[in-house]
Amino acid sequence: MNIDGDNSRDAYHNKSKIIAKQQILNSPNRYDVYLNLDKSVTHYCITKDKDTYKKRKFIFIPDTKVDMGHYATQGELTYLLTGKDTNEITPQFLGELCSAEFPVKYADEQKFLGYDKLDRPIYKTIPGEVTRLPCVPKMNDASTAIADVNEPVNLLANQVMVVIPYTEAPSIGLNEQFDLYNETYRIIRIDESSSINKIGVLRITGEREGRKNSSEEVYE
Repeated sequence: MNIDGDNSRDAYHNKSKIIAKQQILNSPNRYDVYLNLDKSVTHYCITKDKDTYKKRKFIFIPDTKVDMGHYATQGELTYLLTGKDTNEITPQFLGELCSAEFPVKYADEQKFLGYDKLDRPIYKTIPGEVTRLPCVPKMNDASTAIADVNEPVNLLANQVMVVIPYTEAPSIGLNEQFDLYNETYRIIRIDESSSINKIGVLRITGEREGRKNSSEEVYE
């Protein structure tokens, strides 16, 4: 990393990055983490629990390619980065523990096979991939549920909020259903306010429909 720059401000930032990188690499609190579930590349950072291990602050080496909506895996625990600090030198994020998985079904594909005897096109439907994304579930969160659906507190037991990386798929839409903790929920709100240019997180509010019925098609 070159400490020279076009001006004194650039030179100061470059020197600060070198110092910050060495401080992290030499820190006794340095940990190795993986980003976005990719265990082929190791990233170095300092982590610190916020209140409990369910929320953790991650301070990465300068210029690490990381952003809100990314996953950070430390040991056996995977966190979703839901908050970002404005520090210009070291990327700093708040991670929330992913303790469940959210099923996402992507669009079906129509594959052209040819024409029949009447010269009509023939297509085969290839079902879209189903992916289970690690997610942050928030059960009975009063402040969240009331703001989302404007319902009284005694109905909060039927509400759940799920936080996932920003994702676009047919299964993520109003009134679509998903399964969580052996319960079926109907999506009643999708909050994109924590994402910019499709980078960040989605907050999905679901209303409980009942126990999961194995005979019904709920994406897994």
